[in-house]
Amino acid sequence: MMKQVIAFSWWAIILFAAVVADATYVFPEDLKDDCIIDITHTYKNVMPSFDSPAGAKDIINERIGDITVTSTITMGAHLGTHVDTPSHIFKDLRGKVTVDNIKLSTLIGPVLVVQIPNEPSITEAVLRSLNIPRGVKRVIFKTRNTERKLMDQLAFEADYTAFTADGAKYLVDNTDIKFVGIDYMSIAKKEEICPVHQILLDQNRGIIPVENLKLDGVEPGSYTINCLPLRILAEAAPVRYDWQAQGIDSTFASICV
Repeated sequence: MMKQVIAFSWWAIILFAAVVADATYVFPEDLKDDCIIDITHTYKNVMPSFDSPAGAKDIINERIGDITVTSTITMGAHLGTHVDTPSHIFKDLRGKVTVDNIKLSTLIGPVLVVQIPNEPSITEAVLRSLNIPRGVKRVIFKTRNTERKLMDQLAFEADYTAFTADGAKYLVDNTDIKFVGIDYMSIAKKEEICPVHQILLDQNRGIIPVENLKLDGVEPGSYTINCLPLRILAEAAPVRYDWQAQGIDSTFASICV
């Protein structure tokens, strides 16, 4: 019996080796550069910063050695394109719900881009007019912030387009959204910073905001996103954010209110 088992084992190994030797491995083609859209703002030594007339400075400091160059980066976690977590607004969650806790499934997948170029605020009324269907889990709002090129000016612009508290509450109560993006430094109007973040980031719902997206040249429609923040124990973190077009959805391509 033992001899039969050994003989069978050898035949199995020989057969497996033959299959492997004859196998043809097929790998997907690399994506072309023009199929990938990077919507991350570049980090540089001088950048616009929330509520600052002069911006953030001396972010990247180089130490030039005999052979190598080594940089030290000093900046706030909310500078540039970044993601927020609940511990940003709920102090009792400090150190408990941080960027490393965000599910990657929330940050990667299909996203809908809608354009609202003529509105100063994203209110309940604006969202009702968009009629975002149930089942959509990720939405990015391209607003007049992009057309006004607010990120091209160093001084902070207080009159930017973002969510009001009633708009945030409508998003929570009437959609399945888990991820919301905006094209300036905050998801919330300056005068409603706290209530908007509290509504969106409440753990019973947990809508993750991604702020300061670079949406120049981005058309409304459907995309596949990859939004990967640094894996750090903090309430926010910079992200590198890219996507591939899925084709424009005719239902939403013409949304402009």
